[in-house]
Amino acid sequence: MGILSEAYRDDPVKQDLIVPLDFSTIKEVPESHAWPKLYDDEDKALDQLKACISSIPVIDLEDPNALDNIYDACVTWGMFQVINHGIPLDLLDQMELEANKLFNLPFEQKKKVVRSPEEAIGYGYPRITPFFSKLMWNEGFTIMGNSYVQHAIKLWPNHFQGFCGVMEEYQTRMKDLGNKLMGLFLKSLNIPESTIKWEDRDLCTALHLNSYPACPDPTQTMGLAPHTDTFLFTILHQSGNASGLQVLKDGPGWVSVDPYPGALVVNVGDLLHIISNARFPSAVHRAVVNNEKQRLSFAYFYGPPLDFQVSPFTDYPGCEGPCFTSLKVKEYVSIKSKYLDLALSLVKKSD
Repeated sequence: MGILSEAYRDDPVKQDLIVPLDFSTIKEVPESHAWPKLYDDEDKALDQLKACISSIPVIDLEDPNALDNIYDACVTWGMFQVINHGIPLDLLDQMELEANKLFNLPFEQKKKVVRSPEEAIGYGYPRITPFFSKLMWNEGFTIMGNSYVQHAIKLWPNHFQGFCGVMEEYQTRMKDLGNKLMGLFLKSLNIPESTIKWEDRDLCTALHLNSYPACPDPTQTMGLAPHTDTFLFTILHQSGNASGLQVLKDGPGWVSVDPYPGALVVNVGDLLHIISNARFPSAVHRAVVNNEKQRLSFAYFYGPPLDFQVSPFTDYPGCEGPCFTSLKVKEYVSIKSKYLDLALSLVKKSD
């Protein structure tokens, strides 16, 4: 948590870019949240066609071919969905209940845990908000380590234990799954685990709860602006009541990642893109909203220790040399916090 706070302390966010709207009171989209028109009837028809012909792979982790399937999905999409992942489905249900309990609190109550300008934890707009001219139709809550305890006590002074218990269990299970996936990524890239090794306790992880409230006019708004994730990869649970996640794919463009029963979405982040020497693309993704119901998602970000030296792995057939310079995780986090989508180009190795 420390290095993220340090990075943000150097570039604090203005208060009006942290505190969300009270979405429960909004009857029409304000100018502050009105993005260039996203859809018309023709676009919707095209989306339906793309959904029929193009979708990210669903991979069974118990399939003997899982390793090859993961490699192919990462090269082609930078994203896939996993089943038989070992996360109890009732835990996912409990997460949705607790997240609903949080986001459905009165607005003034949620403001008690608003993220401070130089921090990365707490309630507020997405941390990427300052990079865009319009605000997003989104409210979030970010957890690092046991930061949820201090916030839960403020929100539910006499009944915080239930929320805390579920958040602790979820993070523990996600870390275990993250460790398993990391091993599979390394094997798929033929990278010896001995060359990329760290202590489990030193991992840099975060859990971000997203709420996308029902919107009066979804054609005017953006739930989460296009971006890539900073760390190695992200494990995402999205509630099954509505679609919203989209990934950018060469050719078809934006492709909807519809919820698959019991599945979790896994997407490649910038650091894995660097380690793979650009073989695995860092998935550009966004979220759109709807006018019927609230949508929830929970993103678990899995990263190496902050002092870990990230270097491209180049010992594979056909490699023409490293695509990126080597740097420490904390250095890349600082670059990403200042430049967002330009960060990867700034660490690209010059010819």
